[in-house]
Amino acid sequence: MTATRDALADLLAEAAQQVGSVLTAQGPAVGTAARPYLAPFLGPLAAATPVLHSLSEQLDAYFSDPLPKTPAGLFTLACLAAANGQLNEATAEFITAIEAVCDRAGISPDASAQRPATTDADSAVDTGIAFTTDEWDAIQRAARIGDLDPSEFVAVSASAVAASLLFTDLCREIFEGLLADAEYVRTGPDTDAALGTDAESLPTIVQHLLDTPGAAA
Repeated sequence: MTATRDALADLLAEAAQQVGSVLTAQGPAVGTAARPYLAPFLGPLAAATPVLHSLSEQLDAYFSDPLPKTPAGLFTLACLAAANGQLNEATAEFITAIEAVCDRAGISPDASAQRPATTDADSAVDTGIAFTTDEWDAIQRAARIGDLDPSEFVAVSASAVAASLLFTDLCREIFEGLLADAEYVRTGPDTDAALGTDAESLPTIVQHLLDTPGAAA
């Protein structure tokens, strides 16, 4: 049975809300007291993992049934595939950033790991920033607990925050894109029409799906 436009739009909206959960995720405080610079990572990373699993399951469910041939169905499939790919890529980059911070802080599992070269995230550190006496005292205490020089502690913490913000910004783009796609499917013109002879104008991923044995007629 061909899904209605509203059902397809609801599917995309649900995927958007799942990705949106990463934006408000709060990490656990337990275990971060000695390494507070890791705190910005924990919430988004913990939230992204089940979202990736859910998006993959949605794609698997789509592939388990006869593939759609209506513009709305194909567009929905392409949107889900794109969102899944974008979130996978963003998460992989985020994990790489986490590893870089751990290397720089000297807590990498690889004891021989070299501290990475300065990255774009380091440019977020304002070397001329002024801290109040209380703030600097707190930084020094935290740096001692983390076994870091205070200036290095500030740089590591800033890199962690910058990486977390970049990841959540990417998630926000995916979230907003899925919402826009859902609205287009719900209100777009002729989205229930049968796919005609202009299949060549569709994205490559969709053309490939049309050529897959078992695709819906």
